[in-house]
Amino acid sequence: MKTKTSKEWYDLVPSEYRLKILDPDGWDRSNFQFSFYEELITKDEFKKRISSSTIQCDRRFFIAQW
Repeated sequence: MKTKTSKEWYDLVPSEYRLKILDPDGWDRSNFQFSFYEELITKDEFKKRISSSTIQCDRRFFIAQW
């Protein structure tokens, strides 16, 4: 499977979904720099971390196949 940093996955989310991470509970807060900007993860893992976080987005984000 393809891996990218969370920042790279975040940047790939189409702007029409207006995804904003308000509280990054899905990432390692004690080492957020590494967890979000450096650690390589799959798209599925990114979605899992997003779903564990407090976010604001258009509801279509959850059914979209971006």
